[in-house]
Amino acid sequence: MKHLVLSIGIIFLILNTSIAHAENIRWVTESWENYTNEDGSGLYNDIVAEVFVEHHLDIVNMPWKRALLEVKNGSADMTGATSFVDGYITSHHPILAPPISILFVKKKMSYRDLPSLENYVAVWGAPYEDELISKSNKAFIKGFSVQERKTAYKLLVSGRADYFLDAKGLHQAWLETLEAQPHGELHATDFQLEDIGQSNLFMIFSDNARGQRLKGIFDSGIAKLNQKGQLRKIYEKYHFLEQMPTLAH
Repeated sequence: MKHLVLSIGIIFLILNTSIAHAENIRWVTESWENYTNEDGSGLYNDIVAEVFVEHHLDIVNMPWKRALLEVKNGSADMTGATSFVDGYITSHHPILAPPISILFVKKKMSYRDLPSLENYVAVWGAPYEDELISKSNKAFIKGFSVQERKTAYKLLVSGRADYFLDAKGLHQAWLETLEAQPHGELHATDFQLEDIGQSNLFMIFSDNARGQRLKGIFDSGIAKLNQKGQLRKIYEKYHFLEQMPTLAH
């Protein structure tokens, strides 16, 4: 019995020592529905938690521009997802390959192809312009940006913008909220969603030795999750298989 108690005590000591010495990683992000929910769930949060399972993960929600600044100056370790940007270390593997889509009211607009967009006014999120509007599409997209997505949806519904340009998954999440309120003034069936492009988005880390090391852990962790089939399950959990990237070698 004494040996059993001693063994249990040693196990607890090892576990407590491991936890005490676990490296703290500060992961800062804006809150995006189904990607980085404020309760700690979401596609990105689940993936990052699995990759850094042996570390202590500190998830902090903040505006996107502030998150970028904190990672750049080294007060936070990582953020994302975004396209390649200067001044950061970028993950080798993308975490998302989202279709870029336009959302519009069926009765107020028709879409044939990209050139047909020249006749309409777009709205998009200012912090994400580089991710949303490719160089090849820029000539056809006329409109303005706003700081918050909820503002963009209000402009779309009020008719002050003809369509809202954003990642498809975020539009789908918004439409799901309408479906959950069948007696509301707005209905998902009033809107149409059309893909106009695709983007590869990556996690980014502080441009220093620590950031380079964490980037290495992330890349190897993503590859292991993919090999074990666990990565696909996370995308399936949030109904984002369409946005699961093909990992680079």
